[in-house]
Amino acid sequence: MSLITRYINKEVLISALAVSMVLLLIISSSRFAHYLSKAVTGELDAQAVLAIIANLLPAYLSTLLPLGGFLGVLLTLGKMSVDNELTVLFANGISQRQLVQMVLVPLSILAFFVAVLSLWLAPEASRNVEEILYQQSHTTEFDSVVAGRFQGDIGRQVIYAQTMSEDRQQLVNVFVFNRLQASAAPVVIKAASARQVFDEIYQARYLVLKDGSRTEGQPWHLDYTVTQFEELAVRLYNKELEINITRGFTLPTLILLGSNNADHRAQLYWRISLPLMTVIVSFIAIALGQVNPRKGRFARLLPAILIYLIYLSVLTSLRDDMSRAIANADIKIVLLHIAFLLLGLILLFGRRWFRPLFKKGGIDASA
Repeated sequence: MSLITRYINKEVLISALAVSMVLLLIISSSRFAHYLSKAVTGELDAQAVLAIIANLLPAYLSTLLPLGGFLGVLLTLGKMSVDNELTVLFANGISQRQLVQMVLVPLSILAFFVAVLSLWLAPEASRNVEEILYQQSHTTEFDSVVAGRFQGDIGRQVIYAQTMSEDRQQLVNVFVFNRLQASAAPVVIKAASARQVFDEIYQARYLVLKDGSRTEGQPWHLDYTVTQFEELAVRLYNKELEINITRGFTLPTLILLGSNNADHRAQLYWRISLPLMTVIVSFIAIALGQVNPRKGRFARLLPAILIYLIYLSVLTSLRDDMSRAIANADIKIVLLHIAFLLLGLILLFGRRWFRPLFKKGGIDASA
């Protein structure tokens, strides 16, 4: 018995982790490309991109591991069904209840890790991401300048430098485009060199340019103003982002426990729901994973995924309703978990439970 249990546990965990890693790779790659594009345009520092992706992993894993465990059970039991291993187990006295107990061991381990991620690691990591983005929002265009590349916020301020000193303090052959207000005329500045200075009085950063020209005027008009200068200071544009590092998904779970804020309570229910969901969907997976060997191991994969997606989408919708303080959303979340737990139990044991009712009515359940 212990040998069979270890075999099933190993197969379920390997399949669950493999599926989760593939999904994680797909999602993190898309997010990495998104933030990398921001690094190319100068909105984010390259090192900040790596830090953001690393801190996003716990949040991604907390939502992907329930799906990974669900598919892991489906694939494992589907394989065992096609190879007639389940038939042999049942023929040797293994009951449906014992099979459920075997599969629940690795799923319980997985649910524990999901709980650790969703209740502790993911909020901390999400807060780190928000702090990184907040810090990056307060850096100037100068801080992210790469020699030989136009960088900045197109339409407001763009900086180009042909080369840069090793200490990143001096730019050579500089081009600056400025239009901090939509109604103002655009300004184009060319200079032989430039350096950054910080004004203590005005608490602002300036780009001090030397030996160049300043051209101001509207496109397609002839009234341009051209000024030659030996030294000119241009205020660097700081892109201010509204980033709140006290939002519900960044707060520790202990703080959420005592909060009456609707968003905070929604986040608390969501974090608790993820490990619960990991266990609940395992009952559905065990039932649907036992397929007819003639139909193949993937015979019920599509309907199983559909059930999972319905569960997840309704749960997400109720979480959003709860964050908007819609009445009874929390009760609906509890009822949703109960409904899918009952669905899994009915799929597993329903035929045995209802067989006496059929017999009382004169109907043979085995027919």
